[in-house]
Amino acid sequence: MSFRATDMTANTTIEQPTQPLPNEELPYLDIIKDSSSLHQHYQKVRLLTPLSTYTLLVESGLITAQQLQDALNDANRLQNQHIGFYLRKKGLLSDEDLGHLLARSFSLPFVHLRDFDIAINAVQLIPVAFARKNNLIPIMLEDSHLVVAVADPTNNQILESLQFITGKRIELAVAMQEDILLSIATYYSQQDIDSALKTIEVLPASDSSQADANNINDRLLERPVVQLVQNLITEAVINRASDIHIRPHQNSIELFFRIDGMLVHQRSINKQLLPTIITRLKILGGMDISERRVPQDGRSRVRYANKEIDLRLSIMPSIYGEDAVIRLLDSQFAMKHLEDLGYEGNDAERIRHLLSRNNGIFLITGPTGSGKSTTLYTVIEQIHNETINIITVEDPVEYHMDGITQIQINPQTNYTFARALKHILRHDPDVIMIGEIRDEETAKIAVESALTGHLVLSTLHTNSAATTITRFLEIGIEPYMLSSTLLGVLAQRLARSNCQKCLIEETVDPSIRHIMGASIDEVFYKGAGCDACKHRGVKGRQAVYELLVVSSTIKQMITPHAEAIDIQQKAIAEGMTPLTAHALHLARKKQISLAEAYRVRLD
Repeated sequence: MSFRATDMTANTTIEQPTQPLPNEELPYLDIIKDSSSLHQHYQKVRLLTPLSTYTLLVESGLITAQQLQDALNDANRLQNQHIGFYLRKKGLLSDEDLGHLLARSFSLPFVHLRDFDIAINAVQLIPVAFARKNNLIPIMLEDSHLVVAVADPTNNQILESLQFITGKRIELAVAMQEDILLSIATYYSQQDIDSALKTIEVLPASDSSQADANNINDRLLERPVVQLVQNLITEAVINRASDIHIRPHQNSIELFFRIDGMLVHQRSINKQLLPTIITRLKILGGMDISERRVPQDGRSRVRYANKEIDLRLSIMPSIYGEDAVIRLLDSQFAMKHLEDLGYEGNDAERIRHLLSRNNGIFLITGPTGSGKSTTLYTVIEQIHNETINIITVEDPVEYHMDGITQIQINPQTNYTFARALKHILRHDPDVIMIGEIRDEETAKIAVESALTGHLVLSTLHTNSAATTITRFLEIGIEPYMLSSTLLGVLAQRLARSNCQKCLIEETVDPSIRHIMGASIDEVFYKGAGCDACKHRGVKGRQAVYELLVVSSTIKQMITPHAEAIDIQQKAIAEGMTPLTAHALHLARKKQISLAEAYRVRLD
């Protein structure tokens, strides 16, 4: 099989077609979801005429001609690669658009792996290490033909290697990298974990002394427990889990992943393996392996699929042994737009307008786990360019961003938010991001920074937008200073999104309808559970929010005796949609269930 890669690499200039193709010939193919469709499609795609980069990207409306040319000029400084990968990195293409682009460029079918019934006999032909290294998975085997889904069809060396390993004739298909990794986790990880569990040796109790720490470390590096922990982390990353819970019970260890805000049980493990696993985690996090009586925290970092994942490890003693939780953070911020997070058109534009100011404070509020940090980093990405100096103060630095000075505080050395901010003001910043305003001193410095001509972005733990204003007044900020600096407050929650592939009508308690303001005859929907959502009924999360813009009228209401309810009512009168009303709006659009809207509501 040979591929045509003309006009598709980074060191390319645009040549527009002399005659644009009609819409029915543009640009992408059907999505393949089963083996019979795949058979037919191989015949269809080979008859298609290769299309230019311009046609595939510009005439299809994915990007503008100027965006393409700018990307090509930029990409010339990078290694030679298909332009699609660079466009995805810059946030101009989604993963699915990239998959379609590659499929059409190389006359290959595009396979939607989450719906495809992958053949087990095909999977068994390729070692898991090779599959992970090359981001591929075999999906169908017929006689001497093996169909392999790849994320990058430009690597011709893969073909030779696959033919050598399998002894089969290889046919390629294109799939999204995320789907390939998820499929690998589904079809391989269980085997890896089961194999590791069978061969892990139990560490003697005497091994868990500080005097033998180095010896234990050497021994563990040779043991399957290392692979077990690595496989658990890998499986969690692929399943988009935010946390791994290792929870000892009386006779077993129960493993949970937190996915879309919910704890999902994964498997049970032999209780005797607990000391071995905990010791490995302590070594990984740089903790004291001899200490079992007090809680410990540690940090580490792993690499998976060219991504660096920060690990925050917490170990706590319980009546059945030490309990562990691993928080997973992708240290490389995935560039997003406000709309991608769930902020609708008018509100997204209002946020961008507030961010265009040269000075003032913009706050994002909500409880722990409400997506404040993600929104804050997205906001920074919106305003980041070479003409402004952005400095962040965080605890800890959750995402690493190029071109931005990021500072991590260290309370143990008395390097606090307040102390860091005092030094930052001497560093000529244009924009200051404070990870969290926790006390009066930090709040006052933030306000003073805004008064002296800086745009300040931060988060705060308050429930609603209006109560954020009264909270600042309560901790000692003078009303005139707050009214002069506060631009707006975004209060948010994260709601679990319905899986759109298994929607069914939702049965709703009349009392919930009444509280939410929904009529008795309104129909709402929820996910029933299917393979695409792993039978949870939900897939992903989205922001439910209210955006308070501090108008001149609201500025006048910021007085020593200001009441949150009065500010709330005035903001609603001026066009703010309350958070609860926004949740109901999403339920009516079938994006979330009414029960979920009720869960995230504000009373």
